Amino acid sequence: MKKIFIISIFYLFSTNILIADEHKCSGMKKLSKEYLACTAKNIKVGAVTKKDQVKKGSIKKTNQIKDSTKKMLNKIKTKIKKN
Repeated sequence: MKKIFIISIFYLFSTNILIADEHKCSGMKKLSKEYLACTAKNIKVGAVTKKDQVKKGSIKKTNQIKDSTKKMLNKIKTKIKKN
């Protein structure tokens, strides 16, 4: 569980947060309220989409780990029953 958490944190910080569809803020003055609101909205949308991607990835990985441990336990149980 700790490894999954570390991998998800690393994945989150290594990718660009602003991958989502961006609104064009270039036509506004750099220090205006509208520009700051536009960039904040871009960051918020990017963070939400990245959070969803990380969540889906971690769910997939935990399911894979769960399945592999079940298979290993079943193999061990069958070996114990044979003996």
